[in-house]
Amino acid sequence: MIVHLLFTVFLVSHVYARDVDFCFVDEDDPYLYMATKTAYHFVHAGKTKFQDVPNCRAEQVWMLATHGTRCPSQAEISQMLTLTEMQTQIINNHESRNDGHMCNRDLENLKRWKPDAYLVIERAEVLTPQGVEDMRLLARRLQSNFLQLLQPGNDNITSQNYMFKTTDARDSMGSFIEGLFGNRNAVDAEEVSINDTLLTPYKSCNIWNNESSSISMEEVSRFDEGPEFQNLLLNVSQRLGFLYNISKESILTMYNMCRYEKAWTVTKLSPWCAVFSKEELRVLEYREDLYYYYKAGYGREINAQLGCTLLQDMMNHFWKVEQDKESMEPNGIFYFSDIISLQNLLTTLGINKDQMKPTAFNYKDMAKRQWRTSFISPFAANLVAVFYKCDGNTQPNKVMFYLAEKLVMLDGCDVGLCDWEYFKQKFNPIINRCNLNVCWNGSGVTTFLPNLILILLSCFSLVFVRN
Repeated sequence: MIVHLLFTVFLVSHVYARDVDFCFVDEDDPYLYMATKTAYHFVHAGKTKFQDVPNCRAEQVWMLATHGTRCPSQAEISQMLTLTEMQTQIINNHESRNDGHMCNRDLENLKRWKPDAYLVIERAEVLTPQGVEDMRLLARRLQSNFLQLLQPGNDNITSQNYMFKTTDARDSMGSFIEGLFGNRNAVDAEEVSINDTLLTPYKSCNIWNNESSSISMEEVSRFDEGPEFQNLLLNVSQRLGFLYNISKESILTMYNMCRYEKAWTVTKLSPWCAVFSKEELRVLEYREDLYYYYKAGYGREINAQLGCTLLQDMMNHFWKVEQDKESMEPNGIFYFSDIISLQNLLTTLGINKDQMKPTAFNYKDMAKRQWRTSFISPFAANLVAVFYKCDGNTQPNKVMFYLAEKLVMLDGCDVGLCDWEYFKQKFNPIINRCNLNVCWNGSGVTTFLPNLILILLSCFSLVFVRN
């Protein structure tokens, strides 16, 4: 009788243990930094005013921005739709086998989960309403800080005064223009090829592509075999009630669903975020930071070389403003590209560079790292540079940088404010040798040449053969 009673108590406590466990739904301070899928809402400086520069006047704004919050790629959508099967298994683990350890209310949220309307192939990589808002509000905040440059009369809204150029971020650019001028068609904008050597030079660089696919994944693969990620696999699998470790692909798919849903609706909790502890979300964030550190950041010298084309463009525009050239310079230059190009440019400038290199083996040592994709390249990431003309009798001209609307601390500059002469001295050597020849070195030279040169070479070879 006593044994039976004890067994009954054990069963009841086992079934209802989740009621006293921590519930994600009760979390007052959830972890919000989801690497490159972080909502811009959580990282930008908000209402902070851009710094005034005494005795100086802002003359030109130059900006590189990435996509606002958008839908997943086709491949990601296909993977996320399989979560309905995972959902069924998790519920069965908890309710039929009593093997799971999710809080009851978190489990109830997961039961109610259905694939979002965004998860259809036709919407792949389409800007979401939150993404539209990201870009509109960014434009309005910039305008409020630089009214003399970005709040013109209707007669002054021309492509000569405002330059807009994009590769494949047309909708993000259109929403930004709408935020500035109230109409996304207010000014002519240029759409260029995705292989444009200014906005996406890496796409024309086969050496970059060949190296990035191997080097960046090698370091991530080492991290996946290490204790942090292996513990994550074990803990998540047990929490969800599996008697074996679920696959890495399943973990990453659940993580993607968690962070996409959080970015789409910043005020709402995603049931899939309850799958992970805060520390596990930090591990997954670091894993992606590692990947991009080698793919587009300081992990490879070629990344800094590819970022020079955008730096050269910025400096050329500022130089013309400084020289008071007769040709009218625009008040604002606004480029819209992707996070690879942005990270290449940050690397060229030396922004957010750590003294210690992040690797697969020093996760704990890098807790305070500067290279965090959550902050340098979330959705709607942007780098803004402002050129100031100053009273030459009292101080030299200045240039100031903002990343996600926060001051950038560049070496040799005063709280983000750089003397233009110092800046030129520091970066002129880089832009003077800026070219993409590095992409064309090696045995397969023709592989890396622009299409036009390939065509010309073909024509010359035909003439030679005929003669």
